[in-house]
This record gives sequence, C-alpha cells and structure tokens, in this order.
Amino acid sequence: MTHSSPSLTDTRPARRFKDKLTRQTVRLGGVMVLVTLLLLFFYLLTVVVPLFHQASVSLSERFSVATPGVPQYIGADTRNQLAYGLDDRGVLTVVKRPSRSGTPAASAVPRAQTVLQQPLSSMDKPAISRVEASTPFLAVEKTPGRVAVWQLRFRTQYQADASVVPQLSTMPAFGRELIVDASAQPLNQLTVAVPDSLHGQTIPPVLAAVTQDNRLVVYRGTQKSTVPLSQAVDHIALSGDGQRLFVHQQNRLAIWRLKGNDLALRETVNLDNVVTSPVTKMAMLAGGRSLLLQHQDGTVTQWFDVVKNGEPSLTEVRAFSPGEGVARLAPERHRKSMATVDETGRLSLVHATSKKVRHFDAQFTALPDALAFTPRANGLIAVVDSQWQWLTVDNPHPEVSIHSLWQKVWYEGYPSPQYVWQSTSADDSFEAKLSVVPVIFGTLKVALVSLIFAVPMAIGAAIYTAYFMSSGLRRWVKPTVETIEALPTVIIGFLAGLWLAPWVESHIASVFLLLLLIPLVLLGLSGVWRMIPRYVRRRLPDNAQIVVIIPALLLVGVFAAYLGPWVEQLWLGGDARQFITYELGIGYDQRNALVVGIAMGFAVVPTIFSMAEDAIFSVPPHLKNGALALGATHWQTLTRVVLLTASPGIFSAVMMGFGRAVGETMIVLMATGNTPIMDWNLLEGLRTLSANIAVEMPESEVGSSHYRVLFLTAFILFVFTFVFNTLAELIRQRLRDKYSNL
Repeated sequence: MTHSSPSLTDTRPARRFKDKLTRQTVRLGGVMVLVTLLLLFFYLLTVVVPLFHQASVSLSERFSVATPGVPQYIGADTRNQLAYGLDDRGVLTVVKRPSRSGTPAASAVPRAQTVLQQPLSSMDKPAISRVEASTPFLAVEKTPGRVAVWQLRFRTQYQADASVVPQLSTMPAFGRELIVDASAQPLNQLTVAVPDSLHGQTIPPVLAAVTQDNRLVVYRGTQKSTVPLSQAVDHIALSGDGQRLFVHQQNRLAIWRLKGNDLALRETVNLDNVVTSPVTKMAMLAGGRSLLLQHQDGTVTQWFDVVKNGEPSLTEVRAFSPGEGVARLAPERHRKSMATVDETGRLSLVHATSKKVRHFDAQFTALPDALAFTPRANGLIAVVDSQWQWLTVDNPHPEVSIHSLWQKVWYEGYPSPQYVWQSTSADDSFEAKLSVVPVIFGTLKVALVSLIFAVPMAIGAAIYTAYFMSSGLRRWVKPTVETIEALPTVIIGFLAGLWLAPWVESHIASVFLLLLLIPLVLLGLSGVWRMIPRYVRRRLPDNAQIVVIIPALLLVGVFAAYLGPWVEQLWLGGDARQFITYELGIGYDQRNALVVGIAMGFAVVPTIFSMAEDAIFSVPPHLKNGALALGATHWQTLTRVVLLTASPGIFSAVMMGFGRAVGETMIVLMATGNTPIMDWNLLEGLRTLSANIAVEMPESEVGSSHYRVLFLTAFILFVFTFVFNTLAELIRQRLRDKYSNL
C-alpha cells in the first residue's frame, strides 16, 4: 500500500499557481519591453516625419492699395500688420492689412487703410532700389543725379492692443542726399547694401549707381569713387557685406572689389561660355554671398566665390528650372529660399542648398508686378493687376531634404561639394549644414577602431580562460574581468580625455612602439615556449606562462617608454607631433580616434570577453575529448573543433560589442574633439551620433529643423543598435538551441 506525501499534495496547486504566475509575469515583461521599444520608435518618427512634409501655400486675402504708380518693391513688418510698397514713381505707401479671413471673391476686394504715403522723389521715373537688412532701406533718386537713402522702421505701440506704427527717416551714414551725377542726368541703375555690422560702426553702407554716360559711381558712406565703363550696363547688384559689386553688361559679368576707398576690377566672367539663356535680372540670396541670375527661359542659376589657385573666382554652382519664361523672383531674408512666379502664374518655392522644390499651379492669373516674402517667411505678398494678394506660407523645414542629409552638397565658400555637419553659427543668415553622413561615419569609425583593440584581447583572453586556464584560476579571472564592465563610462572618458590624450600626444613614438612590440613579443614568447622540451613543460605548474608573460609585457612597456625619445631624436627630428603634422602632412588632434579607440576598447572588452568565454566553455566536453582521442593536438582541437563550434557565440559577442561601441556616449563625448570630419586618419578627431545629440540637443530650438534632425540621428542610432543587438541575440539563441541536446 502506498501513501502520498501530504505536504507534496497540499503544495502542488500552489506550485502550479506560482509557476503560472511567474510564466505570465515574464511574458508580460517581455511584451512591455517590446511595447516600450515600439512606442519609442513611433515617437521618434512623429518628430522626424514633419521634416519631409511638403510646403503649403494658401490665399489669405486680397485687397487694393491707393498708389499713384505700379509697386516695384513691397514688404511687410514682422507682425504682419502693415504692408508697404515703393512704386515706380518713387512714392512710398504703407497700409494696414485688412482684418479679414478666408478667401474673398474677386469682386469683393476691400481697400486697405493707408497709414503713410510719402513721395520720395520729384521725378516721374526715378531709379529706385531696396535692401532688407535689420529694417528696409530704400534708395530713391530724388532729383536727376541725386539719391537719398531712407530707412523704414516699424515701431510697436502697446496701448489697448499692440499696434505697429511706421517711421521713415533718412540714413545718417549717407547724409541728406548723395550727388551721383553733378550734370543732373537721370541714373540708369541703382543698388544699395547695408552690412549687418553697421550697428557696430565698423562697415559703412554702400551705394552704387550707373549714370547715363556709363560711369560707375560708388559711395562707401560719404566717400565717392567713380570708374568709367566701356559699354552700357544691364544690371548691377551688391553683396551683403558691400565688398563685391556685380555689373552685368550684355554677355559679360564683371566683379568689382570694394576695399576701403579703392574700387578695382577683380575678374570678368564671359556668360556665353557657361549659360545658354540671356540674363533678365540679378538678385542676392539671403546672407549676401550668393548671386542669383534669372534667365529668359525661366532658369535661375546660383553663383558664389570658390577659391581656385589661391584666388576667389565667381562660379556657377546650381541651376534651377522652376518655371517657364520670364519670372518674378523673391528671396527670403534669412534662409536660402526663394519664390518664383512664371508667365503661366505658377508659384514655386525653391531652397538653393537642399534643392527642395515645391510647385503650386495657377496661384496667380497673371505675372505679378512685385513679389516679396514677409520678414518671417510665413507669408508671401504679390501685386497682380493692381490687386494685392496675401498668401499664407507654411514651409518650416526647406533646408532639409534627402539630398542635404545623405548626399554631398556644395556650400557657400567651399571648394567642392562635401559632407558637412555644422548646425549653428553667429550669423543669422548662416547656411545650415545638416548632413548626417559625417556623424554616422564617426560612429562607425570609433566602433571599428575600438573593436580593433578590443576583439583580439577579448577573444584571446576568452580562449585562454575557457580552454587553457585551470578551473581554480578561472573562478577568479572571469568575475574580475566582468567587474570592469560595471566601471562608469564617464570615468573612463574622463581619464581618456584629461590624462591619456595628453600622454599619448607627448609619447607618440612610445605608443606606436608599444603597439608594434606587444604582438611581436607575444609571438616570440610562444615560440620559445614551444622550444622547451615537453617533459620540462609537464613538470611546470599549471598556467606557468602567466608568470613569464605578465613581467615580459611590463618590461616591453618600460622599454617602449625608454626607447621612444631616442626614436624621436634620431628619426623624427626630435618632435614626433611636429614630424607627423609638417613632414608627413597628417593632421593631428589631441583627442583623436586612437585615444578613444583605446578607451572604448577597454570598455568593450568585458562584454565581448564574457559572451565569448561562455560560448567556448559551453562547447560539449565529449567533442573535445573525442578529438583528442582521435590523436588531435590541443591546438588542432581548439582551431578545428572548439572555435568552429563556438563561432556563433563568438560572433554574437563581437556583434554585442559593436552595438555597445555604437551607442556609447560619455567616452566619445569626453575623449574626442567632437569634430564631425570624414577622415580615416586615426590621429584626427570625430563626432558620433550619440555625442552629437548630447552636445547639441540642449542648444537646439524646439521644433526647429536642427531639433528634428537631431531626433533623426537618434532614430538612426536607435535602429542601428536595435538591428545589431537583435541579430546578435538571434545568433546566440540559435547557438543555445543547437547545442542544448548534445
């Protein structure tokens, strides 16, 4: 007769309940981890996707303005309450924008309230010009040959509500008026430039004009320069800094250099050799560094200075075909964007750097007489058949496109198209350089360099620990190495940046000698060990090699440190840093890829070692014993049985180490110069995805293009590490499944 244990019978339901609860808890934890990853994935997407939304334009309102002539230059204040126009008779009109929403019918066009209307000239058709600096500056020919420059300010009054009041005054830097032509002949061309540094009283404003007898007259403040020209001038334009004057004469484009009171011809470009359609208009892109040429066939070309043979040369960089035939062109004030309207009334928004183009068909019934952006580029004003139209523009991220993120871009002042990350500058008209390629390159570079240091040491240590080391010593060594992984990476980065980097810079020769001698010494010691008779080796205690190897490596370090200065003195001119920089022409940055590779390798070694050692140690003993029983040596058993069997686990370890190196932040943040350059030189700096986010996210404006591109780099880093870690884990699971039943 058998009796069951009462205690076992009583606890069996409780045990089943505990097993079920534990199983469901683990399953729920796994599901929650997956849900968290998915939520993070989609959150990053919600921030990144708006970067690629297309611009939109909608008609906000129509209104009429009582002006005696046809508006040539139009604009608005920063609050979009007032609009102004300077017509072809030299009359300035400022009106209050009608407070009306929706899209009114063409027959119900209200008249805007005139706030200010002032004639600035006594001529019927004066020469006029306008430049948008801190405020609009208007150059108007008052009487034949005499020019006055006016500044239009918009002052906000806070009473019952905030209202904007226009203020018009002459510009003190030019005085009351400038005598361009003493013979009182009307001017043919007129342009003006007001550099931003005017507020610092360092660079005076510049005015250029062309007289009827083809004389080029330039005023820098009140200083006058005159140069006779050989033929008629079609168009003139001044750069934003007032130091370059572009003069278009038929098929020639002359670039004049303005320096102090000197006016000199810098170069002449024969347009017949580079363009196929005549030039109809010239304008400056935001920032005043790029010249836009508008051609008769509707093409717009961008030109800026490129250094060739040590001298700047005006070069055509890009060409756009936004429309058909002669068009109106309106650049933005702060971004490298422009709006064009062709003869068919099609509106196009173009960003020069990113090549992002958006077309809007049938926006206008005819070619506008004038076209301009509002100061904040959130509106577009056009005058069509004496009717003013105000369009709302939603184009928050024109500087970001697939081209600007992933391809080489030719930026202003650069000799050729390049991958560049430079997100901020002190200049308001800065050309944002948001290529993600340099930071991805830096991430891969630091990961590969760190693996070059970590993989040989970690895999070699794992092989020795799991296969050759005695079990007693292994119980001490393996936990000790794994403990290094708990060391905060900020400490490693701190030591690498403040101690290791300066030490490497002052001992470059010793470092390279050490990297060369360590493998040679280890190979030499292994050869000597094999030369010792077998019966002698059998009498030595286990792991006797360590007693010889460790002192030998210490002696190698001392020898390299002692020999380094002699090598520098004999072959490197006494200074290895100077020799590398000036003799070899190799750039050197104190916090470079070599330093971060050593530091990162030290941090990655425990991860690779632990997983690789487990994979090698878990190889079934009967496979090793079977190989040895068949007459294979220990080395043959290792290379042909153990390593092949453990290869999936070793590969998984390397992949996990690679993923750790890719996602590391503090070490690369503190041990590199954070310079986003693309160079495989180990002595140059770099910038990684994670360090880039840590450095620039606190300074980025929420919702800006810079902010969203940083989230894009975070999304790339997330996908990168997720893919590599998932692949490594899948390989590891396959390894466990494969050998679990052996």
